[in-house]
Amino acid sequence: MKPNTQAGRKKTLKIIGSAIGVLIVLFLLSFIPVLSLKTGGMQTLRGNYITVYYETEYAAARDVFELADAQSERIANALGFDAPQDIRMYIYDRQSTFQTKKYGLAALLLDLDWYIGDNKGTNVLLTSPANPGKVHGYDAVVQASVHEMVHAYNSILNKRMPLWINEGLALYLSNGDPREDLYTTSYVPGLEQTHTSDPVEFSNMGGYDFAHTYIEYLDKTFGWDSVLYLAETNDYEKAFGMSEDDVYTGWIEFLKENYS
Repeated sequence: MKPNTQAGRKKTLKIIGSAIGVLIVLFLLSFIPVLSLKTGGMQTLRGNYITVYYETEYAAARDVFELADAQSERIANALGFDAPQDIRMYIYDRQSTFQTKKYGLAALLLDLDWYIGDNKGTNVLLTSPANPGKVHGYDAVVQASVHEMVHAYNSILNKRMPLWINEGLALYLSNGDPREDLYTTSYVPGLEQTHTSDPVEFSNMGGYDFAHTYIEYLDKTFGWDSVLYLAETNDYEKAFGMSEDDVYTGWIEFLKENYS
């Protein structure tokens, strides 16, 4: 019986090993889409500061291109750059294509209808405004190009910038004003929640509603130079002369006074 038992164990281990091998291969294959941001046959629009690559939706790509190129100097100056940087934008006809270019095929399992734009360093990835998905409209996606461009600049400014500050800057510099009753009608993220690095958690906790107001509070209270110092260094004490806890408390009071 002993030889048979050993043979059975070897067979079981072989099956397990093969299964693990298949899973590893499938996992690696799922990331093939992220290896190249370009898709076959992409066309190009070149401006003074922006290069846009798009598939077939020319009119939508043109709208993105014109807005982003026009806003480049403003964004660069706001974030302390002497001149606009080389930013490349990739616009995909399908939202699913865009999502797989960032996270691979696994993104298709996450049901992220709201997810229309992102960046990889100084490369901006965007779904076409012509096919914005179920949550956003044409104009919102066009405007998202500027939001994502801020993220591209932030990646140069500080590769370790916290998501809360990163998104706050992008919202503050590119999006409209938050609702006037935001504090009284929405759950306010706690201090620990503002430390999340998970984009989905950030969205679920109301980060896209509140991060804008955090940067607004910092700007109006301490000045823009101090905001930029924080963005570059992540150092609250040197930027504002107080702890992050105290800054958070001040922000809550700001919300009560301005968004109730």
